[in-house]
Amino acid sequence: MKQRTKTWVALAENDLSLAGDLLNKKGRAYYAAHFCHQAIEKMLKAVISEKTDKVPLPTHNFKLLLDQSALKDIPVKTKEFIFSMTPHYIGTKYPEDIAKLYKSYTKIFVSKLYKNTQEAYQWLKTLLK
Repeated sequence: MKQRTKTWVALAENDLSLAGDLLNKKGRAYYAAHFCHQAIEKMLKAVISEKTDKVPLPTHNFKLLLDQSALKDIPVKTKEFIFSMTPHYIGTKYPEDIAKLYKSYTKIFVSKLYKNTQEAYQWLKTLLK
């Protein structure tokens, strides 16, 4: 594995770990959603780095990153989940209404998001072996 790829993976692992830690802290579930997004973003960038030998685009847009990765045969469930993550970056990073944010990102909702993030993360990681 290339050094640049290892760096992306290490960053993704840190984000996923932080998401798990935040999930269990009262009033911090929405932060966990943000770091779930970040973990997937960085794993996509690791795949791009490793498989295409290109520098990943400086974007949070998963459609652009998936296009750059040139991945084929992505499981439908994984692809749908990755695309569903896009709003969690904007919504948690730039909330228009903090009360609505807290209400939307319940512990139950973010727990499911975290579980699905772990699954997508593991699938992306298998592409690096």
